[in-house]
Amino acid sequence: MVLRHAAAALLLSLASGAALACSCADLSRASEANLKLRFASAERIVHGRVTEVPSPHEAVIEVIESFKGSGATLSAMPGNDATCGFRFAPGEEFVYFVFNGVVNICGRAAPRAELLERLRALRIPETLACEGIAHPPRPGGLAPSTQEARYEPLRGFDPDVALGAGHVRPANEEDRDDWIRRLVLPVFLSPGGELKLWLTPGSVSPEAQLETGYETTSLIVLQARPDGWLHLRYGEPRAKDVGWVHSCHLAAATPRLEYEPWDKLLAGDSVPSLFFRAWVPHVLREAPSAEAAPVARIPADPNRYGMQPLEFRGEWARVRVSIPSEFCADPKPEGAVHEGWIRWRSRERGPWIWYYTRGC
Repeated sequence: MVLRHAAAALLLSLASGAALACSCADLSRASEANLKLRFASAERIVHGRVTEVPSPHEAVIEVIESFKGSGATLSAMPGNDATCGFRFAPGEEFVYFVFNGVVNICGRAAPRAELLERLRALRIPETLACEGIAHPPRPGGLAPSTQEARYEPLRGFDPDVALGAGHVRPANEEDRDDWIRRLVLPVFLSPGGELKLWLTPGSVSPEAQLETGYETTSLIVLQARPDGWLHLRYGEPRAKDVGWVHSCHLAAATPRLEYEPWDKLLAGDSVPSLFFRAWVPHVLREAPSAEAAPVARIPADPNRYGMQPLEFRGEWARVRVSIPSEFCADPKPEGAVHEGWIRWRSRERGPWIWYYTRGC
């Protein structure tokens, strides 16, 4: 891990001698090519001042200037000088380079004018887009919840659950097991409107969470606007516990979050097989139209077929259907395989299809 951070970031090397320690190159003197490489490799680059240290390896910062990504929290690489780890100190001010979710000891650069100018020249448009988004001051005294929460999430195969446009969950996979117990995220009354409340550790009930992996959950996004504002559900479906967050707030949250539309998730390698949420027969068609000729009938029982997505186009998806299902079958059964189009979502209910979140 240390070498991975060093190679991606900062020409880090270990000094020779009886006591090993990290030796960090001066970034402000890096060649143009090397600085561009580090800029491209970093997840975030921010000039900030530490205002709060909830734990030795977590910091809340005053963002002075962002060059890539956004957010008001940072995580330090655990360890000491020998392993390139460090602890944040209140009041420290650096340009922080984030790789793999953390800053190592060589990922802090003095904010010299020369370095700041060079980073401004490399700054990406996404960072500039977040400069007009309000980031309210965080509530103080927050700590991860120690209360044992029951695991009773919503299930995507329930056809009565409106799944919306997509979901929000931690950007880093290693944060997804207990992220709700550490969550800090502002929610607004309307896009660009007043702050409604803060989602804090212990404030989100299991009824607001949707299982999207093996005992890992997401929050449902009911609507995603082109300007980055997301209509988020943070309470059980029958309640009015909804509000707005911006993608820039997700990047600044604890832990760092991301929005993913359903078609992107369902097309990913982590989804082995798809099925319809409603147990009724469906028709596979030659083209993405309800008027197109049928190719095959898909059984009502999802245990009798499996679908692999090939292409998403609006509310239609081209899929490969196996009847009977080949999912988790060993040996593979003999049967029919068809390709064609299905309607996979609606504006009112979101996806009509789902997947096996726990594998076989």
